[in-house]
Amino acid sequence: MSQSFLVVGLGTFGSRVAKALFEEGVYVLAVDRDEERVNAIREDASKAVCCDATNMQAMRAIGAFEVDIAIVAIRNHFDATVLVTHALHKNGITRLLVQVDNEQEAEAIQAFGAIEVVFPPRDMALRIAKRLIHPDLAESIPLGSTAAIIDIPCPASFVGHTVSDLGLRARYGVTLVGLRLPPSHGSASTEFQINISPDTRLEARFHLLLLGTHEQLRRIKSLLQET
Repeated sequence: MSQSFLVVGLGTFGSRVAKALFEEGVYVLAVDRDEERVNAIREDASKAVCCDATNMQAMRAIGAFEVDIAIVAIRNHFDATVLVTHALHKNGITRLLVQVDNEQEAEAIQAFGAIEVVFPPRDMALRIAKRLIHPDLAESIPLGSTAAIIDIPCPASFVGHTVSDLGLRARYGVTLVGLRLPPSHGSASTEFQINISPDTRLEARFHLLLLGTHEQLRRIKSLLQET
């Protein structure tokens, strides 16, 4: 079943998140007390409401407590952020992402039920630092501080071999977690295959989704570029 989302606060971050979610085809309830911001996103949300998010009766009336996941993005008003986050959590929304303006707010808001906090300057700095330290893994999906999943085109030396033949885990220490196939003729959708059989024979059109530590992924990319 498709998940539903609430986005409270339609500044730069909130509006972009709301639009991105809506483009994925999920239900998005967008809320802000600024009517101009609400009107600006009406075409990019399932429902856009001009509402004071600290008014719990009004929030209940618009269905704000009936979503699966909530994003609170109220900039420069930490008191309102706390009230809204606490109310959402109290009313049964346990998956919460909250935007904060500094590290102190990040630490404090987690005591009010926030599952994840977003502090753009810090998060952007960490992303830049990781890209500088691991430039060859810039397009990876991070999994904690030491591991990631990368997407690489199937090397020519792998084409025609089965997954079992390659022995990726034994030879390189990495795990093949899936295959990405380009859109087929007449389709615009990329296809993903998981739970790959050891007997699967690799083709040149495949992209490999490899899981490993940063060091293991760097090593296999370097070795494959040499072949």
